[in-house]
Amino acid sequence: MTRIHRAIVTAILVFLLFIGVGGCWSVQELNNRAFVNTVLIDRTEDGQTELTLGIPLPNRMIPGESGGTGQPQGDPFSFVTRRAENLSQALNLIQIDVPRNITFGQTRIVVIGRRQAEYGLDQVVEFVFRQPSFRLSASLFITPGDVKEITKAPMVFERILSDILRKYVNNHYVLDTTIKDYKLALYEGGDILIPLMYFGELPGVAQEDPKKNRWMGSGGAAIFSNGKMAKTVLTPLEHQTALWISSQLKNTTLTISSPTDGKEMSFYIEEIKTDIKPKVQGDQVSFRLVSSAKAYVESSLSHIDLKDPQVIQQLEEILSKDVEEQFIRVLNKTRQARSDAFLMRQYLDWKYPKVWHTMQDQWKNYYANELPIEVDVNIRVNRTGGVYRSVVHETNR
Repeated sequence: MTRIHRAIVTAILVFLLFIGVGGCWSVQELNNRAFVNTVLIDRTEDGQTELTLGIPLPNRMIPGESGGTGQPQGDPFSFVTRRAENLSQALNLIQIDVPRNITFGQTRIVVIGRRQAEYGLDQVVEFVFRQPSFRLSASLFITPGDVKEITKAPMVFERILSDILRKYVNNHYVLDTTIKDYKLALYEGGDILIPLMYFGELPGVAQEDPKKNRWMGSGGAAIFSNGKMAKTVLTPLEHQTALWISSQLKNTTLTISSPTDGKEMSFYIEEIKTDIKPKVQGDQVSFRLVSSAKAYVESSLSHIDLKDPQVIQQLEEILSKDVEEQFIRVLNKTRQARSDAFLMRQYLDWKYPKVWHTMQDQWKNYYANELPIEVDVNIRVNRTGGVYRSVVHETNR
């Protein structure tokens, strides 16, 4: 390489380095933007669209910025709500009242009210996909009541509401259903599961401070069919089973009755894995769900002898059968709602595309009424804990 070539390469590298430290790429300054991290959408009784944006307040998040020194006073975020004929008009009304330019580049959470969910999310997805900065990985939630109840939820462990909901997803407490997932589901019939969030009052709590008796938590899952929320929903326990079927559950606890004396035994379940396998024999299409997991005894009030291999095998059979029944119960609910919520059609299309093409038009009815589904769960008890017999039983002897 000649000196001239080396000089040109050096100049290009220096230029690239200067670009990397050049600051903002946009003509808009950061302090002129309002970064939305939570979007709440509902439909009013008269058919209008209600849009609420959760926006952090930077002047309340930095110590000393709210006057004086020490921690800033007041909530570090605000919610702004407007109603209009559609989302675009509602957003415009909010922008008029907000002194900063609204941007969706940091939006991680979208919560939909039940009335809008039953009407359908087509308009919501259409609006989101046309916002260039909107994250398609934003998580979807449904609430069965007024969506603005979420604004009253107390902030205890986190300062920002969206951080709490994101941790529900990241810790695998709820299904991870994103905007992109819903959009893809719409192309194939609009069948999907979206986690339900409940917001309300805690009974028996002192009423001195209205915020102290509010609570927020997972309330199961909404079943969508043809892009609309069905009346049939999954309970919190069934929601956990749905996580198991979807291989999104990392660990859980199962409680059963001892086969010897009927007393309570609890098992910690981990290393959960589920495979959904289509099978074609002639004209018959069926599915087999195969799931495996490991368990160890977390607590036991039974005098059962955990040193006996036959006893361990018996416990494994009871645990496996219990989970199989839960699987069947959840699958039956999705069939009742006429929703292929676990996307079995995709597995059939991937492995047997020609078969899927022939029965694509009748799949909805076939899944709801005829599809044979076999469930096979295999749970192995690997550890019995530090003792073989119940500590309570040994103490009372």
